[in-house]
Amino acid sequence: MSVTPRNHLDSDFVRSCFPTFAEPLAAKTAFFENAGGSYVAGDVLDKLMHFYRVNKVQPYGYSDIVRSAGEQMDAGRQTMADLLGVPAHTVTLGPSTTQNFNTLAQACTSLVTSDKEVIVTEQDHESNIGTWERLCQRTGATLRIWPADASTGELHIDDFEGLLSQSTAVVCLTHSSNIVGTINPVEAVIALCRQNGTRVIVDGVSFAPHQWPDIPTLQPDAYCFSTYKTYATHLGVMYTSEDFAQALDPQCHYFNQPFPQKRLDAAGPDHAAIAALDGLGDYFQKSHAHHLGQSDATLYEKTQQISALMHAHETELCTQLLEAVNLLPLRVIGKTDSRGREANVALTSATHTSKAMSEALAVNDICAGHGHFYALRLLEKAGIKNTDDGVLRISFSHYNTPEDVDRVIQVLNDLH
Repeated sequence: MSVTPRNHLDSDFVRSCFPTFAEPLAAKTAFFENAGGSYVAGDVLDKLMHFYRVNKVQPYGYSDIVRSAGEQMDAGRQTMADLLGVPAHTVTLGPSTTQNFNTLAQACTSLVTSDKEVIVTEQDHESNIGTWERLCQRTGATLRIWPADASTGELHIDDFEGLLSQSTAVVCLTHSSNIVGTINPVEAVIALCRQNGTRVIVDGVSFAPHQWPDIPTLQPDAYCFSTYKTYATHLGVMYTSEDFAQALDPQCHYFNQPFPQKRLDAAGPDHAAIAALDGLGDYFQKSHAHHLGQSDATLYEKTQQISALMHAHETELCTQLLEAVNLLPLRVIGKTDSRGREANVALTSATHTSKAMSEALAVNDICAGHGHFYALRLLEKAGIKNTDDGVLRISFSHYNTPEDVDRVIQVLNDLH
């Protein structure tokens, strides 16, 4: 049976793919804490529970039970590579993106020598600042900060061009900030860095939940994000280009150095969590078939197509929220409209603490947290004096609905 392609995301179908919504707590909650961790797709849960139930054993070997465990893990790793459109040996699966950044920085020790410089942004999550700061302290290299605009929190490419030099070994930047939400000019940064051999490492943790990374088009040296924020298990995914990987110091056991997929594997994560990633491929396949029909396209191509529908849906919801917020005594950190940004909105109130707003939402069964969200330096630059209270963050996922947004708007209107 053919399917008429849809121009809009089918929210009912999407929510049916997440078993959480059948539970009483989730059924009553409008969930806007997605930047901290998303709900998990049913296909992922099925494969996770199968692994734990059937063969939670040390994988690989000759007997059926261990061979099956290894095959499931290999399928999970290959599915992640297929989703990204990259070779499987370029993907490292770690326990978290924070750990992957720590491992990657350690692997860059031979590249970041005392005569070199590293550029990080003032907009980043601390995981992608502190690890490079510590590396520079160890090696004697110079750390340079790409400053954020104090009034908006934005990054300006002219400021970056003034920092970049022949001595710049590595640039590390967020694809989109978990506070500001603006999609940063990563393509322009990569193009500038290619002229002098500077390596570019992209933190996609806050970008990937809203738009699936297009690594073959972007062509970064490294790209990192977290699968527990993209509807799957608690893992960090790290892509490294083949030539960059060859320049890095191995972080594995010496006898694993000949295996590219193991060179940056400092501490292997849960076996079942890796196997469950195969279910993320099933979710994207199923969603693509429902919205766009059967296709001979690759999983990477299908994922890019369905991701575009997800992003368009979230953009509509973000516009709905921002249009209402702009009428209230609230400060949005970053753009006050949805053009060029992700559906991740951080704001402060002229009349209420961020904690008070979060609590008022919670009373009405709306989940949205407050704080600095590990972007303390950015909040300080933006002039937010009480960084523990920080900002109220309303972070969307594609399973949110206009009705969810209406509930948020009603509470904020009642408060102000």
